[in-house]
Amino acid sequence: MKSKIILSSVLAISTLFSAASFANTADAQAKMAAAYKSSNVKQGLIGVCVDEQTKAGALKALTKDEVNKLCKCNVESQGRMTNSLQWELQSARNAKDEKKYATALQSFGKSEQPKVKACLGTALETKLAKFQK
Repeated sequence: MKSKIILSSVLAISTLFSAASFANTADAQAKMAAAYKSSNVKQGLIGVCVDEQTKAGALKALTKDEVNKLCKCNVESQGRMTNSLQWELQSARNAKDEKKYATALQSFGKSEQPKVKACLGTALETKLAKFQK
């Protein structure tokens, strides 16, 4: 059960960084553009994630440090995504093939799961597990 929780957390935040997810608002696009223009892109992306998670109400259940850690782990996971997989995901999205998109993202999530679990640590993983019940 814990593995499904971590996987769903990874997948949920991973989709946060897809171009289509951020195409919804000019504000979100501006934040992403600023992150990519930053002298520390990784930290900029973590900041965007934290802002989005905060807006979504994450601070009601997690501390600011936990949200930062969750975002850091997921941005690092995104960083390990290959160009090939990004192209596959974008192609599936362009074709509106949700099944292919979900399958590719889930496959990536399974391969990333041990790395993300190690990054999150037992305490945060346990806390995230409580929210999924």
